[in-house]
Amino acid sequence: MSKLEITNFDIVQYLHDKEVIAEYLSQILSDRNTDELLEALGNIAKAQLTKDI
Repeated sequence: MSKLEITNFDIVQYLHDKEVIAEYLSQILSDRNTDELLEALGNIAKAQLTKDI
């Protein structure tokens, strides 16, 4: 029996394109959840910082 490996998913890795960021925010805003919005904005900020490195 083989073991199933689970890796952590980090959305920040995928937020380097304006269209992807716009869709990500659109989905977050449709939920109307302030906590998720704040987390999403943090993720976008991290993506922008790592993009410049």
